Amino acid sequence: MFGLEYNYCNTAWSVGYVIGQIPGNILLNRVSPHYVIFALEFGWSIMTLCTTWVKNWHQLCFIRFMVGLFESAYYPGLLFLIGSWYTKDELGKRSNIFQAATAGGTLISGVMQGGVYKTLNGRNGISGWRWIFIIDAIISIPIAISAFFLIPDLPWKIKPNWIFKDKDLTLAKIRLNNVNRQGPRSDGLNRKALWNIISTWHIWIFTAVYSCYIFSQNPQQSMSFWLKYSKDPLYSIPQINYYPCGIWSTQIISALGFAWISDNVLKGRRWPPLLLVALWHCIDCALLAGLPVYADNRASRWVLYYLSGVVNCTPGLLYAWCSEIIGESSEKRGIVMGTFNSVAFSFNAWLPLLLFKQTEQPYVHKGNIAASVATGLQFVGILAILYLSTRDQREAAAASAVNENNKVDGTETPNVGYGGY
Repeated sequence: MFGLEYNYCNTAWSVGYVIGQIPGNILLNRVSPHYVIFALEFGWSIMTLCTTWVKNWHQLCFIRFMVGLFESAYYPGLLFLIGSWYTKDELGKRSNIFQAATAGGTLISGVMQGGVYKTLNGRNGISGWRWIFIIDAIISIPIAISAFFLIPDLPWKIKPNWIFKDKDLTLAKIRLNNVNRQGPRSDGLNRKALWNIISTWHIWIFTAVYSCYIFSQNPQQSMSFWLKYSKDPLYSIPQINYYPCGIWSTQIISALGFAWISDNVLKGRRWPPLLLVALWHCIDCALLAGLPVYADNRASRWVLYYLSGVVNCTPGLLYAWCSEIIGESSEKRGIVMGTFNSVAFSFNAWLPLLLFKQTEQPYVHKGNIAASVATGLQFVGILAILYLSTRDQREAAAASAVNENNKVDGTETPNVGYGGY
């Protein structure tokens, strides 16, 4: 691949990913999730297998678009599903266990790619990179089929099955009712409900914060190019696959560590670790922009690349926070999650073409500066979510107190809604 062809293929994936986000998350509220998740994973597994036979980058672009389309509702959909089952003192851990699993997959992928290249490159006349996609499909298709049997429906719709008995489902509904988490409603997507979605701050602020986060990940990709273009020392192809795995190891540790701190030590507060991580990543990207790329002593750049993985604990905590704030409307929660993921990747579809060009790797000075600025804006957005959610909680508590007083007095007041509370 030459010029910006690599960037174009990444953009094709992002376009497909953006298109399917919101429709997919609406579908999860209307169709059993185990059908949806199975169809999505099976579809991208077949597309992954088809990548084995591509002849040029145009074909690869089309397949990457289809993979993105099938993947679109999978990640936010599973986090939406997790948010439909767990309460505040559990949700951060469960969301970030899932987030850590995504990092584990990427970590294993790097190791596997190096191993496949060493052992299978040229076997039966097939290049090593083509063997990788064959093996990916062999792994993914059985997992897709197992999802059909293992992924549960939403707790408000699920029926007793080989995993859950009646008493389990009753307990689940009681737990969710205690934290005011509501399921899908027949009027959940009418005109009034849709107006409530677009007229409240949740969809706008969460979308802005998540968009900044997704863009701020781009400096992590530079490590592979940094290794590839190094002259002294020279790195082998397996080493170029192995060494960036440290980024995903950092992600696993930070995702699990901050999740347990958030759920247990901080009693369900999401904002302290989110602010700390955003502050660190802002500094990390600024240092990547300011320090020499190929200095005599490269230890500092190794450390900065590896510690850039800390920011990847953000999605699990942010999705958990969103589920807790918008717990009273399943439809709103699904659409908001789908929207902020969709908009984030719509920006990331074209911004890297300007700021993280393949032809400018691994220097991408402007891109690293932009990532630092984006993380600074993410920090401000997290403070805005904290302020607005706290304000809404106070107003909701005050309205509830007034209603209780009026009941004692024998009078009634109209029900007041507070944008998801």
